[in-house]
Amino acid sequence: MIKKKVLFHPSIWALLATLFLLISTQFAFAEEDSTITHESGNVMRQSSGPNDSSSLENRIQELENQLQELESKVVLSEPEMIVKQKEIWACDNGHEYNEPLDGVCPNDQLPLRKEFTYQREKVFRRQTISEQIQKALDDRDARGLDIGVSATSTLQETFRLSGDDKGVQDLFGVGSTDIYFIGKPALYTLFFLDIEAIGGSSPDLEIENLSMLTSDVARREVDKRANVREAWVRTELLDQKLTISAGVLDITNYFDMNAVANDETTQFITDGLVNNLFLGVPSNGAGIVATLDPKIGFIFRAGAQRGASVEQGLAQKVYSIFELEYLAHIPGLQVGHYRTWVKFNENAERGSIAWGISADQKITAAVTVFARFGNQRKSTEYNRDDYFYSGGLELKTPHTFGIRDSFAIAFLSVDLASGVKESLAETYYNIFLTENLKTSFHIQYLINSNVGEKNKSYLIPGVRIQFDF
Repeated sequence: MIKKKVLFHPSIWALLATLFLLISTQFAFAEEDSTITHESGNVMRQSSGPNDSSSLENRIQELENQLQELESKVVLSEPEMIVKQKEIWACDNGHEYNEPLDGVCPNDQLPLRKEFTYQREKVFRRQTISEQIQKALDDRDARGLDIGVSATSTLQETFRLSGDDKGVQDLFGVGSTDIYFIGKPALYTLFFLDIEAIGGSSPDLEIENLSMLTSDVARREVDKRANVREAWVRTELLDQKLTISAGVLDITNYFDMNAVANDETTQFITDGLVNNLFLGVPSNGAGIVATLDPKIGFIFRAGAQRGASVEQGLAQKVYSIFELEYLAHIPGLQVGHYRTWVKFNENAERGSIAWGISADQKITAAVTVFARFGNQRKSTEYNRDDYFYSGGLELKTPHTFGIRDSFAIAFLSVDLASGVKESLAETYYNIFLTENLKTSFHIQYLINSNVGEKNKSYLIPGVRIQFDF
């Protein structure tokens, strides 16, 4: 059986020595009739006072407490092998010595020269309990499967401002819960699974529009059942310059991204502000995305996907998209991202092609602006294309009430060749309550939408609560 060596912290030895010295001193003072002989032969008696004895006992008790505290933090340490550089002196015949020996080899009288070698040594590294706990947590994270929960609840009230006499005035609510599973099966490889349940009623069911007033239900089934929203594996190749993700994907997580308007759980709730309306991605389904980042400021992405309701082979009627991103460093401004993409629905015919631009630019650390543009021609029946525009800005501290709050405002416009037009503005204030809880207040203004051949305008205030664990 191999015995483990117990090491004590140097502070413990110092405390033990001090404790021994103080105890010895206490015994010296405890003698009531100590005498001191002077040169004249006179003898003086001294006795220690009660105050000195009490103070000394308190000091000893304090040192004992410190000793116990240090002992409680010291743990057994496993021996570790380290490599150390060592100085040696050698002659031409290969004789080596640990000392210079006056510069002459005692065996053959040849001159010695200074050299360096390396040797392995077994050492015992001191560790505290907190270090051991942190190491155990790190090992668990490296091997295990992390689980997270996210829940979002959105309430929206509709008020008709103009249009149909009847209109829609009602309270709508949507709630969704996601359970995430994240694992690392291999080096530079990530596994992700998202199981989601969503239910409720959106204003989009009652108000005809193009912008999608509740993005949380876009491209999802509101059936109150648990569904696999995403399930994919991602691996990094070529010194982490090439990333490939394959499985059940949400294409909007890879294309048309935007730092200010791309997350319906923490930013805008209008889907036309979360993504370009002409992106036209199918519902989450089997797909693959490749990202090439040569670390020179340009990023190229390519993706292909089938919707969730696939009945034929995966190679038929594939949605495909390509994107080029440029990481900009404009003098006088902070970092900016500029992206352009083109997508194909099933084939490369004119009616299935759309392209767009997505840009976000930091003006300062607290101010970011964004813009999107989209173009498509859905049918040869009209002699003009469809157009989409959106833009806005986001403000953070010191322009907010809370240090981690955010405020944003944006506007979008859709102009279709068929004559359908719609505009919408949205503003929100996101309040950071804790690491696990955030809430935001929204106001949406649907402006002169003629979808359904009826002009209408609505004011839609709302509130969203977001939980993350």
